[in-house]
Formats: sequence, structure tokens, C-alpha cells
Amino acid sequence: MGAPYGIDKMSSVGDETEVFVLDTSAFIAGYGSPRSGESLYTVPAVKGEIRAGGLQRFRLENAERTGLLIVLKPEEKYRKEVQRVLSELGETRVLSEADLQVLSLGIQLQGEGNRTIIVSDDYAVQNIADRMMLGIKSVRTRGIKRRYKWITYCPGCRRTFEDPPIDNVCSVCGTFLKRRPSTERKID
Repeated sequence: MGAPYGIDKMSSVGDETEVFVLDTSAFIAGYGSPRSGESLYTVPAVKGEIRAGGLQRFRLENAERTGLLIVLKPEEKYRKEVQRVLSELGETRVLSEADLQVLSLGIQLQGEGNRTIIVSDDYAVQNIADRMMLGIKSVRTRGIKRRYKWITYCPGCRRTFEDPPIDNVCSVCGTFLKRRPSTERKID
């Protein structure tokens, strides 16, 4: 679906407030100074990924201290919903803890009646956010143009895996597993 609402508009519409959930790439790219009317959120794991003493960490902590950024850990039930979608899309092994928290917080805020936009340059995060009907905003990249469902397969014996082993090695022939898109859909 892409962004089901205009992500360039920075205002409240009806009872819905537009909120932005920032991942690590947003801070690295310098995003984080809100415009008038923007509500910015991030998660503890993103804060942990940003190097202490660096400019990005300074910006994050300053925005948090002045109330321009809210650092919030999402509720566990939303994490389970994200993991369900990850399984459907074949993305179970590609996201970091920070990515999981960002997406979980996104659907939590959406469930509270907000128009939620995930700010990320990570294509896997964008793919999943689009599937969960969250808005997407890229900072330095063009963003996704197609949404993919991935399949994990063994290039040796051609076996496919719904839930690939943790070590990413084929249990039949011992070859390292690979991923390929099995279906795609153009983003509006």
C-alpha cells in the first residue's frame, strides 16, 4: 500500500495525529529535528545502537531531554504481531532488535489512533511497514518501489524453508541457505 496517507503533510487530521517513529538510519542521516506539529518517537534499542559521544547520540539525547523526542518501549503483544508478519513475508532472520522494536512501536501507535510513519532507509523495515499499513519515509534513499515476499532456499538441493534453521545451513545437504523474492507487488 505504500504510505496510505500523505506523509509530507505535517498536521492532525480529524482525531488522528501524525507520528513519526525513527530507526537508527534516520538519526545517522541527520533526521531528528521535528518541524512544527511533528511528534517523534524512537525505541530504546535504537538509542543503544547509536554510538555514545557521537553527534547523532548528542542530537537524540538533546531532543529527548527537551521533549521533542519520546523514547518508548513497545508492548510485547505488538512485537508478536510484527513477528507474525515477518514469518508471512519470509523476513524472519533479517531484522535487528531495534528494527523489531521500531515496527512494534509503529503498530502500537497506529492502534492508538495515530497516523504512523516509519522513518527508515532500511528496505526490509520499509517492506514490513508497508505490509502492516504503516506510512514510510526515507531519508537518504529513494525507498522501496515494490513489496516482496521472500523464500529461503538451498542452492544445493533446491529445498525451500518456511522457517529456516538458525545456523542458515540446509539440514538435508549442508549447503548455506539463500533468499530470493517469491512474489512482489508494486507500491502505489
